[in-house]
Amino acid sequence: MSSQMVTIEQATWAWIDAAGKKHSAPLGKRFVKAIMAGFLLSMGGMLTQILSSDPWLATNAPGLLKIIQGCAFPVGLVMIVLLQAELVTSEMAIFIISTMKRRVPYWAFLYGWAITFVGNLVGSLLYASVLVHFSGIYTPDMATGAAHGAESKMSVNFLKIFLRGIGCNVLVCIAVFQASLAKDVISKIVAAWFPIATFVSAGFDHVVANMFIIPEGLLTGKVTMFGTGEYIWKSVIASFLGNTVGAAFLVVPLVYLYGGDEFDPARTVDGNSSVEGTIHNVQLQPSTVDRSKVWSSQDVEKQISHQSS
Repeated sequence: MSSQMVTIEQATWAWIDAAGKKHSAPLGKRFVKAIMAGFLLSMGGMLTQILSSDPWLATNAPGLLKIIQGCAFPVGLVMIVLLQAELVTSEMAIFIISTMKRRVPYWAFLYGWAITFVGNLVGSLLYASVLVHFSGIYTPDMATGAAHGAESKMSVNFLKIFLRGIGCNVLVCIAVFQASLAKDVISKIVAAWFPIATFVSAGFDHVVANMFIIPEGLLTGKVTMFGTGEYIWKSVIASFLGNTVGAAFLVVPLVYLYGGDEFDPARTVDGNSSVEGTIHNVQLQPSTVDRSKVWSSQDVEKQISHQSS
């Protein structure tokens, strides 16, 4: 019976190789995927604002309200994962890990993040303005809840938003990485759902989620605590920097633990050499076939069976 998930080594190397593919992809396709991601993630943000309109929960059970919002928000991230749209926060992880392994030029992350960031912003603002604000789907209580939510996020200083950004993207990148381990749709959904629910329930800051939540709060006309400039300084810049550090907190250990060349699935093994490798503590004997031979999952399974017998 085949495994229902790939190994951590395989998933790590898939991330390492992903940035090169993204870097060489047409700019138009990357930009459209980024717009899609901003649009889809905003659906989760909309649900959290709708839930915040209940005054009883907000007053008497704020912790329960946060958990309910956390359980609702991941719908957007799940759609992004399954439709393979592009979030700048997950691209942070992919380009950091690929740059560490020299799969892309050092400047590639600036180019890639710029495309995805702008696309995410366009998608988020389109959803906030066209589908939520101008469509009039929010009741007065929902609009008030959206305004209060935006003011709550902006009521803290730059450092706190930066630190919340770190906590956020550690969990977001874990969600996306765990989803990449799974082979079936249900497992991908479950693997992604819980880390996202945790970051939302905790109140961490995600730069793309804030692209919807804060502008939508401003569009209600009920926000008086801050303006666009303060939003850019604190919510965009602070959370972006924090999200970048959070991505590094995950991928740097991944490279150290599972990104060694002995795990590289694309590594060419010389049939005349004595090159060996290990995967999950299973010793891989040198290949005796041609130079193009690389170790596949079937090779590993054969080695496991042979060494267990």
